[in-house]
Amino acid sequence: MAPCQIRRYQDRDWHVVRAIFAEGILQQGVDHFWLQLKRPRNFLLLLGGPGALLLGSGSLLLSLLAILGLLAILWLVSRYPFSYYVDHSLHTDLWDIRASYLNDKGSCFWVAESGGQVVGLVCACPAQEISEGHKHLELFHLSVRRDHRGQGIARTLTQTVLHFAKDKGYNGVVLSTYSLNYPARRLYESLGFWKSHEALNTSKWSIRALSVTHYKLALSPSS
Repeated sequence: MAPCQIRRYQDRDWHVVRAIFAEGILQQGVDHFWLQLKRPRNFLLLLGGPGALLLGSGSLLLSLLAILGLLAILWLVSRYPFSYYVDHSLHTDLWDIRASYLNDKGSCFWVAESGGQVVGLVCACPAQEISEGHKHLELFHLSVRRDHRGQGIARTLTQTVLHFAKDKGYNGVVLSTYSLNYPARRLYESLGFWKSHEALNTSKWSIRALSVTHYKLALSPSS
């Protein structure tokens, strides 16, 4: 594992943390596209539609163009929720990171440095939902640069959030991630998070509903 230093966000990190975040989320859009290709219904559509066109018109070129057109539509539909989320985040909380996460003692934004370069990030702020009077911290935007994954950086960043939550007296940490993000889910579960529920993200920007898994981790003075 390469040496990694975790520190608070500084204004000079603005461009690089936004780029790392965008790259990570958009990669999930690519993964979602390949997942959709493997679904039997979509696979049959890609083969059946152009196949029927070939039988009806006898034109191989027209059939190939139909396949390309269907692939392009599937690519746009699969990628759109992720690209919208990136655009929305870059123009809201990640536009003024200091105001969003560093002006409140109950929030924070961290970056991971390796070899003098920022290679990862995570942030957290008080959760909006309060259950039974308990105070929870919500983890957001865990991202690690692609060429630095598999080195334990995401785990270290997540543990930094857990230590912060304990120090600030939070009762637990909550987070949500797309259900198809299996590496993130394995990480959270290995750290003791448990799945509280799973729901479809059907907000107005989502062309196709995506399953989102919500996690919780209870904290205690002895944890």
